[in-house]
Amino acid sequence: MNYGIFVSTRIKDAPLSFVSDVDMENGMLVEMGPVVDGAAKYQVYTALPPSGEKPVYVVGDPAWSYDNSQVVNMNEDAFIIPAGTIFRVYPISSVSGNRPDRFEIADYSIDNSDDVAFGDVVGLTAGSFRPIIGGDTDAFEGKVVKVDKQGASFFVGKTVDNSVKLVTIEVIRNTEVTV
Repeated sequence: MNYGIFVSTRIKDAPLSFVSDVDMENGMLVEMGPVVDGAAKYQVYTALPPSGEKPVYVVGDPAWSYDNSQVVNMNEDAFIIPAGTIFRVYPISSVSGNRPDRFEIADYSIDNSDDVAFGDVVGLTAGSFRPIIGGDTDAFEGKVVKVDKQGASFFVGKTVDNSVKLVTIEVIRNTEVTV
């Protein structure tokens, strides 16, 4: 199974620290919950599934470890953040300086993305961490501005496709919904 890949293409704000009670993948969208008990000094927030009514943050934790004393699989597509582990998230905004924030995630990290294409609208479904083409909430909306295949296909007795499609999403809206 491939896990999410995230690239912070153009995000202005610094990352925050979150923790979740479920396994997380890079590229997932989370909502900010309360500060974790005993972690106020370090400002570690609880990661909640998006409600569709509040701004979301994109998970983007480094897959690489610089600890050479351990043998670990540091391939981005094999990287998962275990439950209870503190991880990075990035605030994303449609009004970040002169230009909206942009980030890239693997196409397989987006639900309903079989034929993701330039101009598609990306949203979310309340209760789900994965972005979706379309979506049914008013809090978050993004637009696909680029789809780029990275990697290569090669032949070793049979053709092996070792590539991934990275989808660049420009944030159109990420606000609290007021009624």
